[in-house]
Amino acid sequence: MPEAIPSIYNRLLQEVSRLSESSSHGLPTVLGLIAVIALLLVLLVLNQRKKRIIVNKSKALADTEARYSLLFEHSPIPLLEEDLSTVRAFLNQLLAQGVCDCNAYFEQHRESLARCAALVRILEANRAALRLYEAHTKTGLQHLTAILPEEQYQVFKSELLHLLENGHSEAVFENRTLSGRILTVERRCVVAAGFEASWSKVFVTVIDITEQVKLKNENKAFERQLQQTQKLEAIGSLAGGIAHDFNNILAPIMGRAELMLVENPGNETVGEHCRGIIDASRRARDLVKQILTFSRQVDQEILPVSIAEIIREVVQLVRPTLPATIEIDCCFPEQSPRVMADSSQLHQVLMNLITNAYHAMEDNGGRLRLQLETVTLGIGAIEDFSITPGLYQQLTIEDTGHGMDEATMSKIFDPYFTTKARGKGTGLGLAVVLGILRGYGGEIRVRSQVGKGTTFTLYFPVVELAADQSYPSIARHEPMPRGSEHILLVDDEKSIADVTTSMLERLGYKVTMRISGYDALEAFRNLADRIDLLIADLTMPQMTGLQLYREIKLIRPDIKVIVCTGFSEQLDSGKSRAIGIEGFLNKPVVMADLAHCVRRVLDS
Repeated sequence: MPEAIPSIYNRLLQEVSRLSESSSHGLPTVLGLIAVIALLLVLLVLNQRKKRIIVNKSKALADTEARYSLLFEHSPIPLLEEDLSTVRAFLNQLLAQGVCDCNAYFEQHRESLARCAALVRILEANRAALRLYEAHTKTGLQHLTAILPEEQYQVFKSELLHLLENGHSEAVFENRTLSGRILTVERRCVVAAGFEASWSKVFVTVIDITEQVKLKNENKAFERQLQQTQKLEAIGSLAGGIAHDFNNILAPIMGRAELMLVENPGNETVGEHCRGIIDASRRARDLVKQILTFSRQVDQEILPVSIAEIIREVVQLVRPTLPATIEIDCCFPEQSPRVMADSSQLHQVLMNLITNAYHAMEDNGGRLRLQLETVTLGIGAIEDFSITPGLYQQLTIEDTGHGMDEATMSKIFDPYFTTKARGKGTGLGLAVVLGILRGYGGEIRVRSQVGKGTTFTLYFPVVELAADQSYPSIARHEPMPRGSEHILLVDDEKSIADVTTSMLERLGYKVTMRISGYDALEAFRNLADRIDLLIADLTMPQMTGLQLYREIKLIRPDIKVIVCTGFSEQLDSGKSRAIGIEGFLNKPVVMADLAHCVRRVLDS
């Protein structure tokens, strides 16, 4: 064994010394000489074995280092080898000076923390680390400060404290590439075995989790958007119920006023009051319709619509909610070309942009200006050629609020980006507004100046309508058609049934009124051969209007039916025609609409 060589060597020296003494006394010993020679041979053998062991261990160490270098260099995980010996010496110096709380020391001496970060040297970096930090050579990654933003020094402090306490650390924080791109990384450090006292070799793994964090944030944003959508759906359901009840309340008010107007043709005072009641009732009815539109409780249909009419409706809806310090200035023609759009989506686009303008001016007040005009865009009129040349409706929404800087303007169309405080969101981002407009073949542009205000310019392609595509309208003062047929009327609201009966009788019809579906069905069984028309409320307890319709059709298939409703998600005019119902009326029913609908159904 190599450790036996020193003892054999000492034994050899003793034998040589004894032989010398024996020789000086004239007593040479052959046996002693033999022993010396044997010891020399053993010494030579053991020396050769020691050399062979050293060579083998050196080769094994070299192989291990080669394998480590190979694994280090070709690992798919970014790996670093850092030297923190200077930092450790500084920490030892602090401890020697009696500093027990390094955390408090670094809080009070931020410059020392920055100096420690600058003292960390990166000895080695594998290929994955070079790719991660966009470095072409290892010389670009010689210091930690090259990839550690200054705002992350506090996280670096936590890393030092964990190394000091446990010999390892793990943290998630931001790094940056050599080009300045920000990364979110999971960084794990461990002091190499044998270097616990000096920290001259610390192994570091860096895992890029930028995309995972981004996806996590997007999932949170989707969850918030889902919650907002669910809230809007709940509000929409509530709005539908309110609309039904509110329209049922409006129906007898409007109906009685119309009857008073008809029955007092020569009384101007009564007529003026009645017209005021009717106009107010119509505004209330339109307001309910706008609320339903905004809460998405109406079907979305792409039809030729007038932007000017939508603007009037939206302004009428939001004006009472704006403070007196904000002035609204509208400038648009009475008649303008139509565009292909969904009126519900246009309501939401305008509400969103107007609400944004309000939030920009709510502190100091200002002026909100809406201007609509028809423009012709030539080639290159829009700098990025995002829309084709042609005729467009150009809507400008301008406010005198606080405005936006260039950095904010570059992000306003990004999903989930907002500058509003919590609780001031509208649930419809500018990214969605942009998507809606581009879906129509339009575009949106924005100009803004800090302290001056913001201007949004919206472009909608104009649609050319054929002459026969205009919808017939009923003239306000056109004589109402009359008749003498027998009508069965059923409505569970007695006040509505009474006023509708009076309207029909004023128009010359004979009316049998019932206030429940079962009573109406019994009356029809008795009068089936004399009833010409059924007018039924859609929503009734015990037996709905549709159930009554099916039962009566079994008795007499040729009977004509009109359905009335304050609001329904299940049935509208299109669906009613599809199932064979000849007429559909929304409450509150205007007497003229009732007269024309009844006559049209009876004559069909």
